[in-house]
Amino acid sequence: MIDRFIWAASGAGLSEHAWAAAEESGAAWVGNDAAAHVSLLRSTVREELAFGMEQQGIAPEIMAARIDAAMDTWGLRHIAEREPSRLSTGQTRRLAVAAALLRDPGSLVLDCPTDGLDAAAVETLRVTLAEFDGAVTVYDRVRTVLADDARTEMRLDGTEEDAPDPVPSSSPSAAPGEPVLTMANVGVTRGSFALGPVNLNVLGGQVTHLGGPNGSGKTTLMLAVLGLLPHEGTLDTPVAGWAPTGMDAAFSRRTVLKELAVGTDEAHAEAALRWVGLERWRDVHPLDVPSSPRRMLAVAAALVRGPGLLILDEPTVGLDAEGYAWLARVMRGYATGEYHAELTSAGVTPLWSGERPAVLWSCHNAAFADAVSDRSAMLDNLA
Repeated sequence: MIDRFIWAASGAGLSEHAWAAAEESGAAWVGNDAAAHVSLLRSTVREELAFGMEQQGIAPEIMAARIDAAMDTWGLRHIAEREPSRLSTGQTRRLAVAAALLRDPGSLVLDCPTDGLDAAAVETLRVTLAEFDGAVTVYDRVRTVLADDARTEMRLDGTEEDAPDPVPSSSPSAAPGEPVLTMANVGVTRGSFALGPVNLNVLGGQVTHLGGPNGSGKTTLMLAVLGLLPHEGTLDTPVAGWAPTGMDAAFSRRTVLKELAVGTDEAHAEAALRWVGLERWRDVHPLDVPSSPRRMLAVAAALVRGPGLLILDEPTVGLDAEGYAWLARVMRGYATGEYHAELTSAGVTPLWSGERPAVLWSCHNAAFADAVSDRSAMLDNLA
């Protein structure tokens, strides 16, 4: 059972505290960056699951039985022979948690463990933690269903208080405009994974949520829309801006303002800084910005030039409750043309000259997606 659910807003040192608690107690730890817990020293998911047990000297036949059980529990069997580096965000977190548990730890520390997980994986995590014999401490920036299972829910400072709910009130739907993105019988092959056919129109003036379970191909489809993967069928799209789930590796400049000016000019960067609301971080190194505004920096970098289509891949990862509200405001405002009006008023020309732009995004928080989106398109229903 979960002993403590500890929460704090972005910038309070939550992840550092989680890491220190794990180090001090000797607990197995899975941090908020699940990919950092995958060794990449093994060429398949099956071998990666064996890695920790190999270091413990566990007999091969015992390892094999444990791995088979873990793959069934965490839905990894169909990707057992896939390279760990080619997994989706949710699949990577499943792998990291499963690998930690296979080492049979006496206690467990998890930092934002539901980030990127679909509903089925969250339920698996709940059941697994309920059955775990040792102490479990969960850290997060917002309230999740894991708080319901905890003996104690508290702030990082020790005050017993419920974490804030990340779901804002629903936004009114905008009247749909003309299609900004059109897909007809689109198919994409990425290694052994095949997606499609997909049929979808993303309409101007609207926020369209792209849903589907972990590994269903949401990121793959986004990469095809961006022209980064070959595809079959018809795909008609404008120049798009993209914010991937993994953001830190993309930052390459010494300040937030200079980061926003990459590929454009300072006038665009100033407009994005002002409109998104990042002024206080203007001269700060991107990696020194707390997780919520750092995520919004990634969003700002995607929209800075004013493209017709803004593509956001799981942008809620790393957000606190204030960050969720911030993201909702930016997505809604972008789709209704607020940022393009900001550029025009500043004498700057946006990339998109059409009537209204559109937002296409993915997220596993169904309640939040319903609250801020005009439409939710499930990937397995788009044939």
